[in-house]
Amino acid sequence: MRNIFNILGIIVVFSCKAQQTFSLNTSDYDAPNNSYFKDINNELDNYVGNWDSNFQNKIIRLSIFKEIKRPYKAWGKDFFQDILIVKFEIKDLSGNVIQSTLNNSYALNENVRNIIMSAAINLNGNNEINLVYAGGNCSVGKGEITFKKINNTEFYWSYYPGTSTRDDINCPPNLDYNIYLPETENLVFTKQ
Repeated sequence: MRNIFNILGIIVVFSCKAQQTFSLNTSDYDAPNNSYFKDINNELDNYVGNWDSNFQNKIIRLSIFKEIKRPYKAWGKDFFQDILIVKFEIKDLSGNVIQSTLNNSYALNENVRNIIMSAAINLNGNNEINLVYAGGNCSVGKGEITFKKINNTEFYWSYYPGTSTRDDINCPPNLDYNIYLPETENLVFTKQ
């Protein structure tokens, strides 16, 4: 009877997929398969909510959500990570909507056009959240965004688009290829 319990114990140990938990600022390069990059210190929570700013006669609203344990693949492995997802709406001063992603769901395996999501935290020891923007039509505007907390009700936004061109062969000319997000550094957003 004792041997049966020992054998069952060994089977259970070897058949379980162990999941190791790491902080968000840990690289996934050498991490084992199924690792979980967790917001251990709740640093992402500082950015959750609705935030407003004005830039070049436009009103920008960010609606920021925290998603727990979102799966992703890298280096041929499966991982999980706590992330921020940023939806936005840009209006002119008359209140007309220029661009909005507030109704987008950004579920897994869904079109990620215009998605903004966090990629790293405190990458350079500078208390910033690093995000990626997938870009709009034909990935125009694809680039990096950083948030840097000023205080509990304000943060800086810096956006560095990497792609601002398209080709007429793969991208039809009748689509909107404007970048409406504020292309600037240290724009202050205020919590609403």
